[in-house]
Amino acid sequence: MSTIPDKNPTQGTRRWKRWVVGLARLGLIAAAMACLWYHRHDENLDLNACLKAAQEVYPDATSLGDPQEGWFPLVSASTELLGWVTTTNPQAEQIQGYSGPSELLVVVDPQRCVKKVRFWKSSDTAGHVESVRRDSFFWNQWIGRSEASLGNYESPQLVSGASLTSEAMARGLAARFGAQGLAENFTRDLSLDEVKAWFPKATSLQKTDRSGCWEVREAEQRLGFVLRSSRMSVAVRGFNGASDILVAIDSTSSTVLGISLADTRDNEPYITDVRDELRFTNGFAGVSIRDLIASSDHTDFLLVSGASTTARAVWTTAQEMLRRHTLEKEAKAFPWRLSLGMTWLAMGVWLGFRGGKKSRGLFAACSVVAGLTLGWMVGQDQLLGWGRNGWSSLPALPILTMTAIALVIPAFTGKNVYCSRICPHGAAQTLAGMAIKKRWALPAKLHHTLSFFPWLTLLLIWGLALAGAGLPFAHAEPFEVWSTGFYALLPAAIFTLGLIMAFFLPQGYCHYGCPTGALLKFLTHSPGRWTRRDGIAATLVGIAWLASLL
Repeated sequence: MSTIPDKNPTQGTRRWKRWVVGLARLGLIAAAMACLWYHRHDENLDLNACLKAAQEVYPDATSLGDPQEGWFPLVSASTELLGWVTTTNPQAEQIQGYSGPSELLVVVDPQRCVKKVRFWKSSDTAGHVESVRRDSFFWNQWIGRSEASLGNYESPQLVSGASLTSEAMARGLAARFGAQGLAENFTRDLSLDEVKAWFPKATSLQKTDRSGCWEVREAEQRLGFVLRSSRMSVAVRGFNGASDILVAIDSTSSTVLGISLADTRDNEPYITDVRDELRFTNGFAGVSIRDLIASSDHTDFLLVSGASTTARAVWTTAQEMLRRHTLEKEAKAFPWRLSLGMTWLAMGVWLGFRGGKKSRGLFAACSVVAGLTLGWMVGQDQLLGWGRNGWSSLPALPILTMTAIALVIPAFTGKNVYCSRICPHGAAQTLAGMAIKKRWALPAKLHHTLSFFPWLTLLLIWGLALAGAGLPFAHAEPFEVWSTGFYALLPAAIFTLGLIMAFFLPQGYCHYGCPTGALLKFLTHSPGRWTRRDGIAATLVGIAWLASLL
Protein backbone atom coordinates (compact mmCIF):
# COMPACT_ATOMS: atom_id res chain seq x y z
CA MET A 1 0.00 0.00 0.00
CA SER A 2 1.40 3.38 -0.97
CA THR A 3 0.94 6.55 1.06
CA ILE A 4 0.45 10.10 -0.17
CA PRO A 5 2.85 12.60 1.41
CA ASP A 6 1.23 15.41 3.41
CA LYS A 7 3.35 18.06 1.76
CA ASN A 8 4.66 18.62 -1.71
CA PRO A 9 8.47 18.85 -1.33
CA THR A 10 8.77 20.67 -4.66
CA GLN A 11 6.32 23.33 -3.53
CA GLY A 12 8.19 23.72 -0.23
CA THR A 13 11.51 24.08 -2.04
CA ARG A 14 10.08 26.75 -4.32
CA ARG A 15 8.74 28.66 -1.34
CA TRP A 16 12.13 28.65 0.37
CA LYS A 17 13.86 29.76 -2.83
CA ARG A 18 11.38 32.61 -3.23
CA TRP A 19 11.99 33.74 0.34
CA VAL A 20 15.78 33.55 0.01
CA VAL A 21 15.82 35.48 -3.25
CA GLY A 22 13.32 38.01 -1.87
CA LEU A 23 15.48 38.53 1.21
CA ALA A 24 18.53 39.02 -1.00
CA ARG A 25 16.73 41.66 -3.06
CA LEU A 26 15.61 43.51 0.06
CA GLY A 27 19.20 43.27 1.24
CA LEU A 28 20.40 45.03 -1.89
CA ILE A 29 18.00 47.92 -1.27
CA ALA A 30 19.12 48.09 2.35
CA ALA A 31 22.78 48.03 1.27
CA ALA A 32 22.18 50.97 -1.08
CA MET A 33 20.49 52.93 1.72
CA ALA A 34 23.33 52.04 4.09
CA CYS A 35 25.79 53.37 1.51
CA LEU A 36 23.96 56.70 1.60
CA TRP A 37 24.19 56.71 5.40
CA TYR A 38 27.90 55.96 5.30
CA HIS A 39 28.54 58.63 2.71
CA ARG A 40 26.39 61.35 4.30
CA HIS A 41 27.91 64.81 4.91
CA ASP A 42 27.38 66.77 8.13
CA GLU A 43 27.34 70.54 7.69
CA ASN A 44 28.63 72.97 10.29
CA LEU A 45 26.62 76.02 11.24
CA ASP A 46 27.18 78.85 8.79
CA LEU A 47 27.69 81.79 11.16
CA ASN A 48 27.44 84.41 8.43
CA ALA A 49 24.10 83.02 7.30
CA CYS A 50 23.00 82.78 10.92
CA LEU A 51 23.80 86.46 11.50
CA LYS A 52 22.04 87.48 8.30
CA ALA A 53 18.93 85.58 9.36
CA ALA A 54 19.00 87.16 12.82
CA GLN A 55 19.27 90.62 11.24
CA GLU A 56 15.73 90.13 9.94
CA VAL A 57 14.72 90.67 13.58
CA TYR A 58 17.57 92.90 14.78
CA PRO A 59 18.88 94.95 11.81
CA ASP A 60 21.43 96.66 14.08
CA ALA A 61 23.19 93.40 14.89
CA THR A 62 26.69 93.46 13.43
CA SER A 63 28.29 90.34 14.89
CA LEU A 64 27.81 87.16 16.89
CA GLY A 65 29.53 86.87 20.26
CA ASP A 66 31.10 83.78 21.76
CA PRO A 67 28.56 80.95 22.03
CA GLN A 68 27.19 79.82 25.39
CA GLU A 69 25.62 76.35 25.34
CA GLY A 70 24.70 76.76 21.68
CA TRP A 71 23.40 80.35 22.02
CA PHE A 72 25.11 83.14 20.09
CA PRO A 73 24.77 86.69 21.48
CA LEU A 74 23.62 89.25 18.90
CA VAL A 75 25.85 92.30 19.37
CA SER A 76 25.51 95.78 17.86
CA ALA A 77 28.35 98.01 16.68
CA SER A 78 28.32 99.67 20.12
CA THR A 79 28.65 96.20 21.79
CA GLU A 80 25.04 96.36 23.02
CA LEU A 81 23.41 92.96 23.56
CA LEU A 82 20.35 92.88 21.32
CA GLY A 83 19.29 89.27 21.76
CA TRP A 84 20.35 85.68 21.25
CA VAL A 85 20.18 83.19 18.38
CA THR A 86 20.47 79.41 18.28
CA THR A 87 19.50 76.42 16.16
CA THR A 88 17.69 73.25 17.18
CA ASN A 89 20.59 70.93 16.36
CA PRO A 90 22.16 68.72 17.64
CA GLN A 91 19.14 67.87 19.82
CA ALA A 92 16.82 67.66 16.80
CA GLU A 93 19.12 65.55 14.62
CA GLN A 94 17.53 62.23 15.59
CA ILE A 95 13.92 63.38 15.17
CA GLN A 96 12.65 62.27 11.80
CA GLY A 97 9.83 63.75 9.78
CA TYR A 98 8.55 62.13 6.61
CA SER A 99 12.02 61.05 5.52
CA GLY A 100 14.58 63.07 7.47
CA PRO A 101 15.28 65.60 10.23
CA SER A 102 14.95 69.37 10.08
CA GLU A 103 16.77 72.23 11.79
CA LEU A 104 15.18 75.51 12.87
CA LEU A 105 16.63 78.87 13.86
CA VAL A 106 15.40 80.57 17.05
CA VAL A 107 15.90 84.26 17.93
CA VAL A 108 15.05 85.55 21.43
CA ASP A 109 15.27 88.96 23.05
CA PRO A 110 17.45 89.74 26.09
CA GLN A 111 14.57 88.65 28.36
CA ARG A 112 14.57 85.21 26.68
CA CYS A 113 11.24 85.65 24.90
CA VAL A 114 10.94 84.39 21.33
CA LYS A 115 11.13 86.99 18.61
CA LYS A 116 11.25 84.63 15.67
CA VAL A 117 11.38 80.94 14.77
CA ARG A 118 12.25 80.20 11.17
CA PHE A 119 13.26 77.33 8.92
CA TRP A 120 16.99 76.69 8.69
CA LYS A 121 17.62 73.46 6.78
CA SER A 122 16.07 70.04 6.29
CA SER A 123 16.71 66.59 4.87
CA ASP A 124 12.98 65.92 4.64
CA THR A 125 11.05 65.72 1.38
CA ALA A 126 11.06 69.00 -0.49
CA GLY A 127 7.31 69.31 -0.95
CA HIS A 128 6.44 68.82 2.68
CA VAL A 129 9.17 71.23 3.77
CA GLU A 130 7.90 73.86 1.34
CA SER A 131 4.36 73.50 2.69
CA VAL A 132 5.61 74.09 6.21
CA ARG A 133 7.78 77.03 5.18
CA ARG A 134 4.76 78.76 3.65
CA ASP A 135 2.52 78.32 6.69
CA SER A 136 2.84 81.53 8.74
CA PHE A 137 0.54 80.24 11.49
CA PHE A 138 2.93 77.37 12.18
CA TRP A 139 5.88 79.70 12.71
CA ASN A 140 3.98 82.39 14.61
CA GLN A 141 2.73 80.00 17.29
CA TRP A 142 6.01 80.43 19.23
CA ILE A 143 6.29 84.23 19.00
CA GLY A 144 6.30 85.84 22.43
CA ARG A 145 6.73 82.59 24.35
CA SER A 146 9.39 82.35 27.04
CA GLU A 147 12.42 80.11 26.69
CA ALA A 148 11.09 78.03 29.59
CA SER A 149 7.93 77.10 27.70
CA LEU A 150 9.64 75.94 24.50
CA GLY A 151 10.52 72.55 25.95
CA ASN A 152 6.85 71.69 26.38
CA TYR A 153 5.50 69.71 23.44
CA GLU A 154 1.79 70.23 24.04
CA SER A 155 -0.24 69.68 20.87
CA PRO A 156 1.38 72.31 18.65
CA GLN A 157 -0.37 73.56 15.56
CA LEU A 158 0.75 71.37 12.63
CA VAL A 159 0.53 71.88 8.89
CA SER A 160 -2.18 69.95 7.07
CA GLY A 161 -0.69 67.77 4.35
CA ALA A 162 2.76 67.94 5.93
CA SER A 163 1.93 66.81 9.45
CA LEU A 164 4.91 64.47 9.85
CA THR A 165 7.37 67.14 8.72
CA SER A 166 5.83 69.93 10.80
CA GLU A 167 5.51 67.61 13.79
CA ALA A 168 9.20 66.72 13.55
CA MET A 169 10.11 70.41 13.44
CA ALA A 170 7.98 71.14 16.50
CA ARG A 171 9.38 68.11 18.30
CA GLY A 172 12.91 69.18 17.41
CA LEU A 173 12.29 72.64 18.81
CA ALA A 174 11.00 71.13 22.04
CA ALA A 175 14.00 68.79 22.17
CA ARG A 176 16.38 71.74 21.86
CA PHE A 177 14.86 73.20 25.00
CA GLY A 178 14.81 70.05 27.10
CA ALA A 179 11.97 67.82 25.92
CA GLN A 180 14.41 65.00 25.23
CA GLY A 181 17.78 64.19 26.70
CA LEU A 182 17.83 66.72 29.54
CA ALA A 183 17.46 63.97 32.12
CA GLU A 184 20.82 62.62 30.99
CA ASN A 185 22.46 65.72 32.51
CA PHE A 186 20.87 65.01 35.90
CA THR A 187 20.81 61.24 36.22
CA ARG A 188 20.69 60.99 40.03
CA ASP A 189 17.43 59.63 41.44
CA LEU A 190 15.31 61.75 43.75
CA SER A 191 15.85 60.73 47.39
CA LEU A 192 13.51 60.90 50.36
CA ASP A 193 15.96 63.02 52.36
CA GLU A 194 15.70 65.82 49.78
CA VAL A 195 12.00 66.35 50.48
CA LYS A 196 12.02 66.05 54.28
CA ALA A 197 12.68 69.77 54.66
CA TRP A 198 9.06 70.22 53.52
CA PHE A 199 7.64 66.86 54.61
CA PRO A 200 9.41 65.81 57.88
CA LYS A 201 7.10 62.81 58.38
CA ALA A 202 7.54 61.46 54.84
CA THR A 203 8.19 57.72 54.57
CA SER A 204 7.99 57.14 50.81
CA LEU A 205 8.04 58.72 47.35
CA GLN A 206 5.80 57.35 44.60
CA LYS A 207 6.03 58.34 40.94
CA THR A 208 2.71 59.52 39.56
CA ASP A 209 1.41 59.32 35.99
CA ARG A 210 2.12 63.03 35.51
CA SER A 211 5.46 64.04 34.06
CA GLY A 212 8.13 64.84 36.67
CA CYS A 213 5.73 64.48 39.62
CA TRP A 214 6.20 62.38 42.77
CA GLU A 215 3.65 61.82 45.51
CA VAL A 216 5.03 62.15 49.05
CA ARG A 217 3.44 59.81 51.60
CA GLU A 218 3.47 58.92 55.27
CA ALA A 219 2.26 55.31 55.29
CA GLU A 220 -1.20 55.53 53.68
CA GLN A 221 -1.53 59.30 54.01
CA ARG A 222 -0.64 61.64 51.16
CA LEU A 223 1.33 64.64 52.35
CA GLY A 224 1.87 66.46 49.06
CA PHE A 225 3.76 66.42 45.77
CA VAL A 226 7.27 67.19 44.51
CA LEU A 227 7.95 68.32 40.94
CA ARG A 228 11.37 67.93 39.30
CA SER A 229 12.30 70.19 36.39
CA SER A 230 14.68 67.79 34.61
CA ARG A 231 11.93 65.16 34.41
CA MET A 232 9.42 67.72 33.18
CA SER A 233 11.78 68.81 30.37
CA VAL A 234 12.05 72.39 31.61
CA ALA A 235 15.50 73.79 30.77
CA VAL A 236 16.10 77.46 31.54
CA ARG A 237 19.70 78.59 31.44
CA GLY A 238 20.99 80.73 34.29
CA PHE A 239 24.28 82.60 34.05
CA ASN A 240 26.10 79.66 32.49
CA GLY A 241 23.81 76.62 32.53
CA ALA A 242 20.48 75.04 33.48
CA SER A 243 19.57 73.68 36.91
CA ASP A 244 17.53 70.73 38.19
CA ILE A 245 14.91 72.36 40.41
CA LEU A 246 12.52 70.78 42.94
CA VAL A 247 9.17 72.36 43.75
CA ALA A 248 7.16 71.09 46.71
CA ILE A 249 3.40 71.67 46.78
CA ASP A 250 0.72 70.72 49.26
CA SER A 251 -1.65 67.79 48.92
CA THR A 252 -4.35 69.93 47.32
CA SER A 253 -1.94 71.20 44.62
CA SER A 254 -2.85 74.78 45.44
CA THR A 255 0.08 76.13 47.50
CA VAL A 256 3.86 76.05 47.11
CA LEU A 257 5.70 74.74 50.18
CA GLY A 258 9.17 75.53 48.89
CA ILE A 259 11.75 75.33 46.12
CA SER A 260 15.28 73.95 46.11
CA LEU A 261 18.13 73.17 43.70
CA ALA A 262 18.77 69.45 43.36
CA ASP A 263 21.63 69.91 40.90
CA THR A 264 22.93 72.52 38.48
CA ARG A 265 25.23 73.24 35.60
CA ASP A 266 25.42 76.93 36.49
CA ASN A 267 28.61 78.35 37.99
CA GLU A 268 29.77 79.68 41.33
CA PRO A 269 29.35 81.87 43.26
CA TYR A 270 25.90 82.64 41.81
CA ILE A 271 24.45 79.22 42.45
CA THR A 272 25.55 79.18 46.12
CA ASP A 273 23.94 82.55 46.71
CA VAL A 274 20.65 81.42 45.20
CA ARG A 275 20.73 78.07 47.01
CA ASP A 276 21.30 79.77 50.36
CA GLU A 277 18.50 82.24 49.65
CA LEU A 278 16.12 79.38 48.89
CA ARG A 279 17.20 77.47 51.98
CA PHE A 280 17.13 80.19 54.63
CA THR A 281 14.55 82.74 53.51
CA ASN A 282 12.35 80.50 51.29
CA GLY A 283 10.41 83.36 49.76
CA PHE A 284 8.27 80.94 47.78
CA ALA A 285 6.78 79.21 50.85
CA GLY A 286 3.05 79.73 51.27
CA VAL A 287 2.57 81.32 47.82
CA SER A 288 -0.43 80.04 45.90
CA ILE A 289 0.37 78.29 42.63
CA ARG A 290 -1.96 80.67 40.79
CA ASP A 291 -0.15 83.74 42.15
CA LEU A 292 3.30 82.36 41.33
CA ILE A 293 2.31 81.56 37.76
CA ALA A 294 0.86 85.05 37.35
CA SER A 295 3.86 86.85 38.88
CA SER A 296 5.98 89.09 36.65
CA ASP A 297 9.13 89.70 38.68
CA HIS A 298 11.48 87.25 40.37
CA THR A 299 12.42 89.83 43.02
CA ASP A 300 9.03 89.25 44.64
CA PHE A 301 10.48 85.95 45.86
CA LEU A 302 14.28 86.07 45.47
CA LEU A 303 16.50 89.02 46.40
CA VAL A 304 19.99 87.85 45.46
CA SER A 305 22.54 90.58 44.86
CA GLY A 306 24.83 89.86 41.90
CA ALA A 307 23.07 86.64 40.89
CA SER A 308 19.97 88.02 39.22
CA THR A 309 20.34 85.91 36.05
CA THR A 310 20.46 82.65 38.01
CA ALA A 311 17.64 83.79 40.31
CA ARG A 312 15.47 84.73 37.33
CA ALA A 313 16.12 81.28 35.79
CA VAL A 314 14.96 79.56 39.00
CA TRP A 315 11.80 81.67 39.15
CA THR A 316 11.01 81.14 35.45
CA THR A 317 11.60 77.40 35.76
CA ALA A 318 9.28 77.14 38.77
CA GLN A 319 6.58 79.08 36.91
CA GLU A 320 6.74 76.79 33.92
CA MET A 321 6.79 73.64 36.04
CA LEU A 322 3.68 74.69 37.92
CA ARG A 323 1.92 75.79 34.74
CA ARG A 324 2.50 72.40 33.14
CA HIS A 325 1.50 70.52 36.28
CA THR A 326 -1.72 72.51 36.47
CA LEU A 327 -2.67 72.22 32.82
CA GLU A 328 -1.47 68.72 32.00
CA LYS A 329 -4.23 66.64 30.50
CA GLU A 330 -4.79 63.14 31.81
CA ALA A 331 -6.32 61.71 28.70
CA LYS A 332 -5.54 61.98 25.02
CA ALA A 333 -8.00 61.97 22.16
CA PHE A 334 -8.44 58.73 20.25
CA PRO A 335 -6.26 58.82 17.07
CA TRP A 336 -9.04 58.50 14.53
CA ARG A 337 -6.91 59.63 11.61
CA LEU A 338 -4.20 57.07 12.30
CA SER A 339 -6.74 54.29 12.93
CA LEU A 340 -8.63 54.91 9.70
CA GLY A 341 -5.38 55.09 7.77
CA MET A 342 -4.10 51.80 9.15
CA THR A 343 -7.49 50.20 8.40
CA TRP A 344 -7.19 51.41 4.80
CA LEU A 345 -3.75 49.80 4.50
CA ALA A 346 -4.99 46.53 6.00
CA MET A 347 -7.95 46.44 3.59
CA GLY A 348 -5.62 47.12 0.68
CA VAL A 349 -3.44 44.16 1.62
CA TRP A 350 -6.47 41.89 2.05
CA LEU A 351 -7.99 42.91 -1.29
CA GLY A 352 -4.60 42.52 -2.94
CA PHE A 353 -4.81 38.80 -2.21
CA ARG A 354 -8.57 38.16 -2.06
CA GLY A 355 -10.29 40.99 -3.89
CA GLY A 356 -11.83 40.74 -7.34
CA LYS A 357 -12.63 43.12 -10.18
CA LYS A 358 -15.88 44.27 -8.54
CA SER A 359 -14.04 45.74 -5.58
CA ARG A 360 -11.34 47.38 -7.66
CA GLY A 361 -13.19 50.60 -8.51
CA LEU A 362 -14.68 51.10 -5.06
CA PHE A 363 -11.39 50.65 -3.25
CA ALA A 364 -9.59 52.81 -5.84
CA ALA A 365 -11.94 55.63 -4.86
CA CYS A 366 -11.09 55.00 -1.19
CA SER A 367 -7.38 55.14 -1.98
CA VAL A 368 -7.78 58.44 -3.81
CA VAL A 369 -9.62 59.92 -0.82
CA ALA A 370 -6.96 58.55 1.52
CA GLY A 371 -4.21 60.02 -0.62
CA LEU A 372 -5.81 63.46 -0.60
CA THR A 373 -6.58 63.49 3.13
CA LEU A 374 -3.64 61.54 4.61
CA GLY A 375 -0.88 62.23 2.11
CA TRP A 376 0.73 58.82 2.78
CA MET A 377 2.85 57.74 -0.19
CA VAL A 378 5.96 55.70 -0.93
CA GLY A 379 8.50 57.43 -3.13
CA GLN A 380 12.19 57.51 -3.90
CA ASP A 381 12.78 60.79 -2.10
CA GLN A 382 11.50 59.19 1.09
CA LEU A 383 13.77 56.14 0.75
CA LEU A 384 16.73 58.35 -0.04
CA GLY A 385 15.99 60.51 2.99
CA TRP A 386 15.83 57.48 5.28
CA GLY A 387 19.04 56.20 3.79
CA ARG A 388 20.85 59.47 4.47
CA ASN A 389 19.46 60.14 7.91
CA GLY A 390 18.07 56.92 9.33
CA TRP A 391 14.55 56.88 10.70
CA SER A 392 12.56 56.82 13.89
CA SER A 393 9.61 54.41 13.89
CA LEU A 394 7.41 56.42 16.27
CA PRO A 395 6.69 59.64 14.34
CA ALA A 396 6.74 57.86 10.96
CA LEU A 397 4.84 54.66 11.94
CA PRO A 398 2.17 54.95 9.19
CA ILE A 399 4.79 55.58 6.50
CA LEU A 400 6.96 52.75 7.79
CA THR A 401 3.96 50.43 7.70
CA MET A 402 3.10 51.46 4.16
CA THR A 403 6.72 51.07 3.07
CA ALA A 404 6.88 47.59 4.63
CA ILE A 405 3.73 46.64 2.70
CA ALA A 406 5.21 48.02 -0.52
CA LEU A 407 8.58 46.27 -0.18
CA VAL A 408 8.27 43.17 1.98
CA ILE A 409 5.07 41.65 0.59
CA PRO A 410 6.19 41.61 -3.08
CA ALA A 411 9.66 40.36 -2.11
CA PHE A 412 8.28 37.28 -0.35
CA THR A 413 4.99 36.64 -2.19
CA GLY A 414 5.51 38.08 -5.67
CA LYS A 415 2.35 40.21 -5.32
CA ASN A 416 2.66 43.98 -5.66
CA VAL A 417 -0.36 44.95 -3.54
CA TYR A 418 0.84 48.51 -3.06
CA CYS A 419 0.78 49.45 -6.75
CA SER A 420 -2.31 47.42 -7.54
CA ARG A 421 -4.48 48.57 -4.62
CA ILE A 422 -3.04 51.14 -2.25
CA CYS A 423 -1.07 53.78 -4.19
CA PRO A 424 -3.40 56.80 -4.55
CA HIS A 425 -1.84 57.87 -7.83
CA GLY A 426 -2.26 54.38 -9.26
CA ALA A 427 -5.85 54.34 -7.97
CA ALA A 428 -6.57 57.66 -9.69
CA GLN A 429 -5.29 56.21 -12.95
CA THR A 430 -7.53 53.17 -12.44
CA LEU A 431 -10.60 55.39 -12.06
CA ALA A 432 -9.57 57.46 -15.09
CA GLY A 433 -9.26 54.28 -17.16
CA MET A 434 -12.76 53.18 -16.13
CA ALA A 435 -14.23 56.44 -17.42
CA ILE A 436 -13.46 55.69 -21.08
CA LYS A 437 -13.93 52.22 -22.54
CA LYS A 438 -12.01 52.76 -25.77
CA ARG A 439 -8.31 52.97 -24.97
CA TRP A 440 -5.00 52.74 -26.80
CA ALA A 441 -2.60 49.86 -27.06
CA LEU A 442 0.98 50.80 -27.92
CA PRO A 443 2.91 48.84 -30.55
CA ALA A 444 5.09 46.13 -29.01
CA LYS A 445 8.41 47.82 -29.91
CA LEU A 446 7.32 51.20 -28.54
CA HIS A 447 6.01 49.57 -25.38
CA HIS A 448 9.31 47.76 -24.91
CA THR A 449 11.29 50.99 -25.42
CA LEU A 450 9.19 53.12 -23.10
CA SER A 451 9.34 50.45 -20.40
CA PHE A 452 13.01 51.27 -19.90
CA PHE A 453 12.31 54.86 -18.78
CA PRO A 454 11.31 54.03 -15.17
CA TRP A 455 14.49 51.99 -14.77
CA LEU A 456 16.64 54.79 -16.18
CA THR A 457 14.96 57.31 -13.85
CA LEU A 458 15.51 55.00 -10.89
CA LEU A 459 19.18 54.56 -11.78
CA LEU A 460 19.66 58.30 -12.31
CA ILE A 461 18.03 59.25 -9.00
CA TRP A 462 20.09 56.82 -6.92
CA GLY A 463 23.26 57.57 -8.84
CA LEU A 464 22.97 61.30 -8.18
CA ALA A 465 22.06 60.70 -4.53
CA LEU A 466 25.06 58.43 -3.98
CA ALA A 467 27.24 61.04 -5.68
CA GLY A 468 26.14 63.56 -3.04
CA ALA A 469 23.88 65.73 -5.23
CA GLY A 470 21.56 67.87 -3.14
CA LEU A 471 18.71 67.89 -5.65
CA PRO A 472 15.00 67.77 -4.74
CA PHE A 473 14.50 64.17 -5.88
CA ALA A 474 10.81 64.34 -4.99
CA HIS A 475 10.38 66.41 -8.17
CA ALA A 476 11.05 63.29 -10.23
CA GLU A 477 7.70 61.85 -9.12
CA PRO A 478 4.17 63.27 -8.73
CA PHE A 479 3.50 61.93 -5.25
CA GLU A 480 4.11 65.10 -3.24
CA VAL A 481 1.31 66.81 -5.14
CA TRP A 482 -1.11 64.60 -3.22
CA SER A 483 0.02 65.85 0.17
CA THR A 484 1.47 69.30 -0.50
CA GLY A 485 -0.40 70.72 -3.50
CA PHE A 486 0.83 72.14 -6.80
CA TYR A 487 3.82 74.12 -5.72
CA ALA A 488 6.56 72.91 -8.11
CA LEU A 489 6.28 72.76 -11.88
CA LEU A 490 7.85 69.36 -12.58
CA PRO A 491 5.87 67.15 -10.15
CA ALA A 492 2.70 69.06 -11.04
CA ALA A 493 3.34 68.43 -14.74
CA ILE A 494 4.03 64.73 -14.17
CA PHE A 495 0.88 64.49 -12.05
CA THR A 496 -1.35 66.18 -14.63
CA LEU A 497 0.04 64.48 -17.73
CA GLY A 498 0.00 61.08 -16.01
CA LEU A 499 -3.70 61.36 -15.16
CA ILE A 500 -4.63 62.65 -18.61
CA MET A 501 -2.72 59.80 -20.21
CA ALA A 502 -4.54 57.28 -17.97
CA PHE A 503 -7.84 58.05 -19.72
CA PHE A 504 -6.44 56.60 -22.95
CA LEU A 505 -3.49 54.41 -21.92
CA PRO A 506 -4.17 52.03 -19.00
CA GLN A 507 -1.87 52.84 -16.03
CA GLY A 508 0.37 54.78 -18.42
CA TYR A 509 2.51 56.49 -15.76
CA CYS A 510 2.85 53.24 -13.77
CA HIS A 511 4.20 51.39 -16.79
CA TYR A 512 6.30 54.09 -18.45
CA GLY A 513 7.27 56.66 -15.85
CA CYS A 514 7.25 55.52 -12.22
CA PRO A 515 10.70 54.77 -10.68
CA THR A 516 9.10 53.49 -7.48
CA GLY A 517 7.04 51.09 -9.56
CA ALA A 518 10.26 49.92 -11.23
CA LEU A 519 11.80 49.23 -7.82
CA LEU A 520 8.77 47.16 -6.82
CA LYS A 521 8.89 45.29 -10.14
CA PHE A 522 12.48 44.41 -9.31
CA LEU A 523 11.20 42.72 -6.15
CA THR A 524 8.43 40.78 -7.90
CA HIS A 525 10.07 39.59 -11.11
CA SER A 526 10.95 35.89 -11.42
CA PRO A 527 10.17 34.90 -7.79
CA GLY A 528 12.63 32.33 -6.47
CA ARG A 529 15.17 32.78 -9.27
CA TRP A 530 18.32 34.91 -9.36
CA THR A 531 18.27 36.75 -12.70
CA ARG A 532 20.38 39.14 -14.70
CA ARG A 533 18.56 42.08 -13.09
CA ASP A 534 19.71 40.88 -9.67
CA GLY A 535 23.26 40.58 -10.89
CA ILE A 536 23.19 44.11 -12.34
CA ALA A 537 21.71 45.52 -9.13
CA ALA A 538 24.32 43.75 -6.98
CA THR A 539 27.11 45.06 -9.20
CA LEU A 540 25.85 48.65 -9.04
CA VAL A 541 25.50 48.56 -5.24
CA GLY A 542 28.98 47.05 -4.98
CA ILE A 543 30.42 49.83 -7.16
CA ALA A 544 28.69 52.45 -4.98
CA TRP A 545 30.20 50.98 -1.82
CA LEU A 546 33.63 50.71 -3.41
CA ALA A 547 33.48 54.37 -4.47
CA SER A 548 32.47 55.40 -0.94
CA LEU A 549 35.28 53.45 0.70
CA LEU A 550 38.02 54.71 -1.59
